[in-house]
Amino acid sequence: MEQQNVVEIRNLSKQYKMYSKPYYRLLEWLTFGFFKKHSVFKALNNVNITVKKGECLGIIGHNGAGKSTLLKILSKALWPSSGSIYAEGNMVSLLELGTGFHPELTGYQNIFNSGKLLGFSDNYLNDKLSSIIDFSELGDFIHQPVKSYSSGMYVRLAFSLYANLEPDIYVVDEALSVGDIFFQQKCFDFLNNLKSKGTAIILVTHDMQTVKKYCDRVLILEGGNVTHEGLPLEMVNLFYTMNNKQGTKNNTIEENLTKTSDHLVARLDIPIESKINVENAIGVRRGDGKVKIIGAVIHDQDGFEVRTVNTSDKIRLRMYAEVMEDINDLTFAFQFSDRHNTVVFGQNSYMVNKNKLTAHKGEIIAASFDIEMNLFQGLYTIMVAASDCQTEVGNLIYDWIEGCMTLEVMKPSWRTFHGIAYMPSSFNYESCLKNKEINDEQN
Repeated sequence: MEQQNVVEIRNLSKQYKMYSKPYYRLLEWLTFGFFKKHSVFKALNNVNITVKKGECLGIIGHNGAGKSTLLKILSKALWPSSGSIYAEGNMVSLLELGTGFHPELTGYQNIFNSGKLLGFSDNYLNDKLSSIIDFSELGDFIHQPVKSYSSGMYVRLAFSLYANLEPDIYVVDEALSVGDIFFQQKCFDFLNNLKSKGTAIILVTHDMQTVKKYCDRVLILEGGNVTHEGLPLEMVNLFYTMNNKQGTKNNTIEENLTKTSDHLVARLDIPIESKINVENAIGVRRGDGKVKIIGAVIHDQDGFEVRTVNTSDKIRLRMYAEVMEDINDLTFAFQFSDRHNTVVFGQNSYMVNKNKLTAHKGEIIAASFDIEMNLFQGLYTIMVAASDCQTEVGNLIYDWIEGCMTLEVMKPSWRTFHGIAYMPSSFNYESCLKNKEINDEQN
């Protein structure tokens, strides 16, 4: 039996009047709108969303996409310009944790003060009191003024209050990242428990691992519009692709990197996604242009483009390049860098097979690296390059593209190593004492 919708958002819009000069606002007001001096900014534009009972809906998007505006409207902190919202049951928003806490009151007093502001009775709060205090792990500090709390204690109390109210609908942003890792684990376990009881959850986060693990369905919000909707893994991969598309095209590469002729690209049937990755790379691009990388893509073992893999998965990094001049010592290279921009692994074709490649003007080359992803979980950026064979990345750089793609390595179900990379190893066990020596020692 299909679950009923507990949240229905229909044609929701939020518009703001933007004035280029402060006195334009006054002029428009004094003339009762006769002189219109404003432009309209649409933070949300005819958004339609439904959430079913027991469903966790993820909403992802870039900064400025309209996510915060949507959540503030759902939490009644903002009023929409048009549209309607239907919500069946109580809704609690975990947006601004601790909003309404009085610094002079104790944590105990603030539980009742904030709980009543959220619409819950004293009797209900008394029934939940022990669960809230235990969940917060504040101990005797619950009887101390909130102004004496650290920031971590403050948000733990707030989350504990909101988590134990058990409403019909939860609206959550980055609040699940509060506290240390052990408290975060409690938060996610509690979220799973609520979901199993039929609570509908709207989760807005930049943590793609959380989205893939906990959400049943995901929306991508861009420019105030819902642009895509689907299963978590599909939407996360699409979002990473869109992120590259929105990167600023770098114009530092020298002008002799001429445009690739369309008939050569068509002849090799270069995947469109590989060209998009290169054309919209978000990092530095440089080189003398003797070889031009015109495409780069990552495939799994089944030949599908991927942006997320598991540790130890095998991938194929494939580059497409057009040769502008005859080259006698061509090599292709790649690097993986972590979020601190530290290069965790890099390699070139000369390191792999000790062969210098020869290429002729007008050729289109498809170069592939088969890689076993023995990296620790995390998000990595990928650099691709074409150069000579003199050093790791060459003395002569023909084309170098940083931030060409991103690849996320997921947390493995079973850890086979710790650190940032896997180094193949073996283990052997044997006794260093002979049987006679063991018997002598036992006697």
